[in-house]
This record gives sequence, structure tokens and C-alpha cells, in this order.
Amino acid sequence: MVVAPFFQTEGIVEPYVSLNEVKFSPTASAIDFSNLIENASQVAQDRALSDLIKRASSKADIFCYGPLGTLNATSNTENGWYRPNRDGNITFTPSYTPVLEVTDIQVGWGPGDGLQEITISSSNVAIDRYQFILTAPTTLGLYFGSLGIAGARWGYQSNMWCQYTYINGWFNTFTTATSAAGATTLHVTDTLGLYPGMTFTIWDGMNDEVVTVASVTATTITLASPTQYPHGSGVNVSTMPAAIKQAVIHFIVAMVKERGQGGLVINDIGEPSAISARSETSYEDELRGEVLLEPFKVISGRQ
Repeated sequence: MVVAPFFQTEGIVEPYVSLNEVKFSPTASAIDFSNLIENASQVAQDRALSDLIKRASSKADIFCYGPLGTLNATSNTENGWYRPNRDGNITFTPSYTPVLEVTDIQVGWGPGDGLQEITISSSNVAIDRYQFILTAPTTLGLYFGSLGIAGARWGYQSNMWCQYTYINGWFNTFTTATSAAGATTLHVTDTLGLYPGMTFTIWDGMNDEVVTVASVTATTITLASPTQYPHGSGVNVSTMPAAIKQAVIHFIVAMVKERGQGGLVINDIGEPSAISARSETSYEDELRGEVLLEPFKVISGRQ
């Protein structure tokens, strides 16, 4: 049996907005989220909205990357045949971007036992947002294989089988504990895609703020300076552009409108009547979400 190296790293769905971001969004203000499931408790309504958030986030992923990719930071492994250029360098254009980190590169005459681990560092790997380059070894003509004769030759126009692992996308997670104003640490679900020196946003309504990372562990972020406001548990913290989050909210509104949900308005005489915001349909919200995501759409690993 042969298992694909990427089976654990694709198709991951993460929510890109919190419950409160949706409930208090002006875009969704005409939607009654307290009756998504008829006569159910508020806990059930919140669970239904949470499911809609995940589905809407998945729609954003699919629009940008197809069925397997995700905008959320992930670690992905890919492989294939590559040829060094005239300078002996290999350029990798991975399926998902932006590229944040390269964690492993193996090169050889074929998959499996034919691969040899390459020691990587900032001296031989250069990263930009959409690709990364492995520079040629100091000594060209390096051979792979136990005997050093019937393998791949590292040189111009030589076919070489490469497998690499990289971290890509935008850091996106949620707080797992409350924090007071002046806090210097945040406890979160995970910190994949976050590095010292990076800035990210705490998306907490009127208490939104941008903070800078001093250091990170698997679930804890230490900040370079204290927070200005208190923050609760379940707050989204992310480097994700606000346009992506807004697109997800449009998708949520569209899915609710599909089932016939409208809004309530109070007339001058005080009697409520059911309306739908202007004459907008679910299609219009769907289209607005796609327009916002258009700049992030990637085809075959290239923008």
C-alpha cells in the first residue's frame, strides 16, 4: 500500500469569524439568528449559526482554492519532478499561498528510498509569497543513490524527484480563555502560521486591536506590548484580511436567506411587519462574497 503524503494536510475547515462577529455585523443586521431552528433553545440557535459559519468558511476556501485548499494556515506536503535551472537552483511553486515557512525538502532519483534529506536554512532557501527557491549545493554534480552512480545528478536539465513540506495561508484561531486589559499573553487554540515580529488583529467588536508577537508556543502567544482592552473566550485572532471575513458573512446571510429568513422592522404606528432588506436575494449576497474573494483566487498554484 502506498499512501499519499498530503492526506493529513488538505481539506481542513476552520471558521473565519466568531458568533459575535456575525450577530453584530451591519451586513447581517436584518437577519434573525434567534430562529434558525424553529422553537429551539438559544444554545441550539448558536450551534446552528456555528455550523453555518463553518460552511460559509468552506465556501470561501473552495472559491479560492478548489475542494482541497484552505485560506487558513496549514502545513502541506507536496511532491513531483523538478529540473534545476541554469544556475542549478530549483524553484518550487506550491499549490497554496502565501508561503510562510519551508520545514522540509527531500531530493533524489525517485520517491521513498530514492529521496535524500536536504539540510535547509536561510542560506539555501529563499521564500517569497507564491514560491520558494532551493539554491544549488556548493559542489555541483552531487549524485544520489547508495552507489552514487545510478541516480539523479544535481545539474541543469536533470530530472529530480522532490518532496517538500511548507506552511502557508493566514494565521487564524480563537482565544480559549479570557484576558484582562494590560495582558501580555493570549491563550488560543493553536498558533500555526504565527511568528515573532508578526502583527495580528484581535477581532472583538469595539475592542478590536492590533498587537505584535514577541514569542509563541503551541497554544500561547506572548505579546510585545500589553493589550488595551479586555477580551473574552472564543474571540477570533487572525492575520486574515478583513475582506475574507466580510465575504464569509455575506455567504452566511445568503444561506439564511435561501431558507426564507427575512428581517423585522417597526412601522411608525408601532406594528412590526416582515420584510427582506430592500429587494436583495440570497444571490446578491453570494455575489458580493465572491467579488471580495476574487483577489485571493488561485489557479494551479499561481495567482
